[in-house]
Amino acid sequence: MLLISRTLRSLSICSSVLLLGLLAGCASLPGPVERAEEFTVAVTGDSVLDQTISDFLAPYPDQSAAHFLKDGLDAFAVRLTAADRASRSIDAQYYLFHDDVTGGLYAESLLRAAKRGVKVRLLLDDMGAHRRDKFLLTLDHHPNFDIRIFNPFANRNVRALEYLYRFGLVTRRMHNKSMVVDGVVAITGGRNIGDDYFDASPKSNFIDLDVMVFGPAVDQIARQFDDYWNSPLSYDIDNLAKQEPAPTEVLSSWQALHDEAVRQSDSVYLKRVEQAAFLEHLREGTLPISIGPAMVLVDQPQKVREPLYDDRTHLAPDLWPYFRQAEIELVILNPYFIPSDSGVQVLSDAVKRGCQVVVLTNSLAANDVAAVHGHYAKYRKPLIKAGVELYELRADREMPEFDETDLAALSDHISLHIKTFVFDRQQTFIGSLNLDARSVYQNTELGVIVEDPKMAGQIAELALNNLPRLAYQVQLDDRGRMTWTGWDRDSQQEIVLYKEPDASFWLKTIAWISRIVPVESQL
Repeated sequence: MLLISRTLRSLSICSSVLLLGLLAGCASLPGPVERAEEFTVAVTGDSVLDQTISDFLAPYPDQSAAHFLKDGLDAFAVRLTAADRASRSIDAQYYLFHDDVTGGLYAESLLRAAKRGVKVRLLLDDMGAHRRDKFLLTLDHHPNFDIRIFNPFANRNVRALEYLYRFGLVTRRMHNKSMVVDGVVAITGGRNIGDDYFDASPKSNFIDLDVMVFGPAVDQIARQFDDYWNSPLSYDIDNLAKQEPAPTEVLSSWQALHDEAVRQSDSVYLKRVEQAAFLEHLREGTLPISIGPAMVLVDQPQKVREPLYDDRTHLAPDLWPYFRQAEIELVILNPYFIPSDSGVQVLSDAVKRGCQVVVLTNSLAANDVAAVHGHYAKYRKPLIKAGVELYELRADREMPEFDETDLAALSDHISLHIKTFVFDRQQTFIGSLNLDARSVYQNTELGVIVEDPKMAGQIAELALNNLPRLAYQVQLDDRGRMTWTGWDRDSQQEIVLYKEPDASFWLKTIAWISRIVPVESQL
């Protein structure tokens, strides 16, 4: 009887805990709040930045100017410089905003801009705001700093149960990345805000690509930001947060940001940022610029509430023709590459019409999401048989010490994060779009197509010329076995491997298990 009694008591406690969890998980979002629509501050033409860009673009009416950012140091230097030179507005939009060195420095640069009168709007997907409500509220307390959260979780701390009862709602995210300054400069591409996107992480850094644009393309990026900002799916942070910070907490948080920025000013990392090529070009007036038409492709914010395969809100229908029309060369740089049968067919058709198709994605060791690799792996043989040249990025860097020519400066481990496609060396897409079902059908994405042969050629050459030292070529031998051909850095000779290179047993196990689980549509 005693045993039965204890068992019943235990079951009662477990039931109570489960009930409390369910009640917490079933929290609801606040109701709609009436608010006026807000838009990017109008360009006045009277600031130094306005005049500089206007004078530069004067010989190129209706054209956009673009500068691509392959280096993490350059990419961070651009963002800090743009924030420091803003005089009217900063509109920033990100999927992830990490609480680390670069995240703190970027936040401090936005707050500093707000303090000098710049109107700052920060839109974050809730994946990038998890457990950061209190900090974000302290920034939002400045009258010139407004923060909204896209597609928020109702429960601000415990999310596990919400994934169950709101699956298909909270699993669809805003993956866009953009920064618009004064309505005349915009930065977009693959980078979130965090150390591993800006060559600042001692563990692992991403190879990534952004583009800075001037001209009509900026207006398009600004308009998409306004669409997301004014969407009913974007909630003011002060309507979501459960507890308002005290005035002393606000001031303390601001001071902590400032103090950390001062402390970092003498750090090795910021010394490297100060030596970034972008800043040198800026000082010397030698910044490489591409001139030509540019078109912004963007998913509409309501995509995350529409049926998955209803593509009326999708950017993909505007992008696929570029893949189908490539005749000479198609270069695909994409980290989470799960092409599906239809994607394999598109690339196979390109090869059949005489187009060289080159794909660079992550190896298993380089991929930070092993499950993605598991589902990508089943398309390798069909791609190779179709004539696609398939390469997988090595996880190890060639030189562990810092070299300014290297793509990732601090860590020994690198991972591909570029979402870029080059079509016939005429047009280049740079953005946030992965070639997988999650990006195409579930999340919202943003990118720019720049029509400039010079830029297209430079990016294609940068990728193709570095493939031998950065990647393994995946091929089939005469017996149909998968091989990885790469350069052995010790012997300085080509080697051929018959197993997934550099990957641990556990990584291989995770990838294999995920491959047989039917979750491809969620990756």
